[in-house]
Amino acid sequence: MAVFDAAGDYTEAVVAVVATIPPGRVMTYGDVAWTFGRAGARAVGMVLRYHGSGLPWWRVIRAGGHPPRGLEAEARAHYDEEGTPLLPADTPAGYRVDLRAAGWSPA
Repeated sequence: MAVFDAAGDYTEAVVAVVATIPPGRVMTYGDVAWTFGRAGARAVGMVLRYHGSGLPWWRVIRAGGHPPRGLEAEARAHYDEEGTPLLPADTPAGYRVDLRAAGWSPA
């Protein structure tokens, strides 16, 4: 289990993991957090909110396969460009990511 001495260590770890997610693949916020051996989906979301502009933020999604709230249209453009597998969904966005086909985990 990872031990973090400061919030900066956690931020750096999240940024490093998100930067490695390949095009067309995704991880949930919780999956990113568990990469470090602890829960913290909301903390991952906060890191991406403040440090994610240069990262493939659209590759980190909610547990149900739904894109980040408020960024559904922007994310959809990226998913279409990368060929990310999508499924229809009865949501305002009208889609969700097919986690079974697109889910990814660092080795």
